[in-house]
Amino acid sequence: MRVKTLLFFVSITFVICGYSQKDVTTFGVQLKPIVPMSIIGFDEEIIESNNVDFTLSAKTGFSFGMVARHGFSKMFSLEGGINFTRRNYDLLIQDGGQELSSDFGFISYDIPILALVYIQLGENSFLNTAFGASIDFFPSDLETWNEYYWQYTSREEWLVPSLLANVGYEYRTYKNGYIYIGASYHRPFFDIARTDVSYYRDGDSYNSLRYDALSTFNLDGSYLTLDFRYFFHEDPERKTKRK
Repeated sequence: MRVKTLLFFVSITFVICGYSQKDVTTFGVQLKPIVPMSIIGFDEEIIESNNVDFTLSAKTGFSFGMVARHGFSKMFSLEGGINFTRRNYDLLIQDGGQELSSDFGFISYDIPILALVYIQLGENSFLNTAFGASIDFFPSDLETWNEYYWQYTSREEWLVPSLLANVGYEYRTYKNGYIYIGASYHRPFFDIARTDVSYYRDGDSYNSLRYDALSTFNLDGSYLTLDFRYFFHEDPERKTKRK
């Protein structure tokens, strides 16, 4: 049922875009490295439990996928697509002189729809800004462990709506497609997941009822990206005049 719902959202995205096109329909690929949120103030979260410090911090991740753009005019377009996104995190546990560290990634599939407005800078160069929304699909929960700790990240919902905004520079060639460089901000409406971490001082994690310290983190899922896109060349659609 969930797979059918995901396919429905993908279909709606491309149908809406496809029928809004007047001049040019372009398809492309994109790669979006995720920048650590420390740049805008979020660095890490520390929780102390029973004299044990748990630290969770966001680290560099990535997103990539395909994108389709359909233009109403030279100044306005509608854009959609689907992306695979991996948010990465570092977990550090400090108990006196003992330190344990682990990293894990939380995966989603994102279906964005954006409205783009262009400002022409030169014959082939454009500055564009965009604003829209995304449906983020989280396929599963995640767990990591060893003899001293057990970490379980559970999604809050399997579908999470998000706000999107980006700005970028685009160079359009006559025969070789478009090249785009920009930046985006992705902000879910609510927390995407909850991470529970149990610590076992004597290395007895297989006895889950005898942990020495416990912490819980809420993941809001926000991130910044650097955007690199390439759109394949497409000729304008030709309209047939009625006689």
